[in-house]
Amino acid sequence: MAVNYKIVKTATPGVKGGGAYRYYPRVCSRRKMDLIELSKRISKMCTLHAADVNAVLTILTTELPDLLLDNYTIQLGEFGTFSLHASGEPSDSPEDVNESKITGLKVAFRPGKAIKDELKSAHFVKVG
Repeated sequence: MAVNYKIVKTATPGVKGGGAYRYYPRVCSRRKMDLIELSKRISKMCTLHAADVNAVLTILTTELPDLLLDNYTIQLGEFGTFSLHASGEPSDSPEDVNESKITGLKVAFRPGKAIKDELKSAHFVKVG
């Protein structure tokens, strides 16, 4: 398996007028796989029917947000960990920090060791 990349010309961020342009590799040519196709692939590797796998994955997608909003960090073994992170505006004192300073929420995913180790073996193919 190869990861496709292309070269992208990018201006220096935060510099008026763009500053110096630099060239960076960017992953490209990504394809999407939906839940049904993923369920079929997983079912071929175990004794579960694709519908059973799909049901579990669908329930997981509905439960994850509820658990995150209930202040849980979800550890899924070697798969990885999901956690909720807030971004916000700075304040000059602790007394000034309140809910109105929170500007956004995002879900962070930290892959488990097995996934990280597998990704170390990636090789790359330049396209375009």
